[in-house]
Amino acid sequence: PGHVFQRSARGHRRGAATQFKSGSQGKHHAALRGGKFRGYQGGMNTTSPNAAPRFDSNQAWQDASSAVSANRDVLIALAGVFIVLPAFALAVRNPPPEPPSGADLDAVLELLGTYFKAAWPGYLLVGLINTVGTMAILALFGHAGRPTVGQAITQGLTTTPIAIVVQIVQGFLLAGAIMLPSAILGLSGSPGLAALGILVGVAGAIYLAVRLCLANAVIAIEGLRNPIAALQRSFTLTRANVGRLLVFFVLLVLAFAISIQLIQLVIGLLAELLAGGEAAKMIGALTGAILSAVMTVFLLGATAASYRQLVGSATQQSLVDKFN
Repeated sequence: PGHVFQRSARGHRRGAATQFKSGSQGKHHAALRGGKFRGYQGGMNTTSPNAAPRFDSNQAWQDASSAVSANRDVLIALAGVFIVLPAFALAVRNPPPEPPSGADLDAVLELLGTYFKAAWPGYLLVGLINTVGTMAILALFGHAGRPTVGQAITQGLTTTPIAIVVQIVQGFLLAGAIMLPSAILGLSGSPGLAALGILVGVAGAIYLAVRLCLANAVIAIEGLRNPIAALQRSFTLTRANVGRLLVFFVLLVLAFAISIQLIQLVIGLLAELLAGGEAAKMIGALTGAILSAVMTVFLLGATAASYRQLVGSATQQSLVDKFN
């Protein structure tokens, strides 16, 4: 009913068009100048096929906080078993040495080198346990069905080998990104160019780390079992959002790091005054392990929230590209 026929912009040809036909907004008249993204061609309501989804850090933080709050009980169990207890046990069994007062840099480095030569098996074991917990927590954040502690642990155990391979590949890629520019520019023999090569390498490694930061989330949430495919998937999802993701995670880490230092300082002073000696050291180690676990949980929540946001945007964008 009403205005079944309309005249086109030029040529006065009659064409059928339903009233308020939404599909006509994406069409443009060939006789009119300008592409389909000009205002009079309906372009103001059209999404560019090449536009990348924009990452919203505020929304990611809100989603992460909500996810942590909603899964608080399960997270306490997972973080306690896989993050707090291993870190506390390592700090008690192999505490890092305190350099003597007045020691120079060489002496401090030698002391730390001796310590890590003896303590590396413990750090390797703790890292492995942490990886299982990390993948379990990511699986918990990534599934709306709210898996139990046992289901999350099973998922973490299943995906840990793939995550380890991803970490190894990431390590080689980041090391290559740092070493290649510095090695090439260092061949000139100029100290200035060598320093520039190091800076370029570090910048490239940071860029690459951000592009690959969602690989573990892809493995845990999507169930992807191919490490290279997971890295490629992360590279695709982070397209055109490297700066926003970098600022988001840097600010998040800085905020937690400063808060942890302040809280540890206060608790350490109180423990030294009230307990003193070995008890104060034990309280300090336990406090540090708990605070590190809290930071890890929120960072994993932010990673899962960033993944979900970019996956949703990428899916929506693929539909727009398809129908355009």
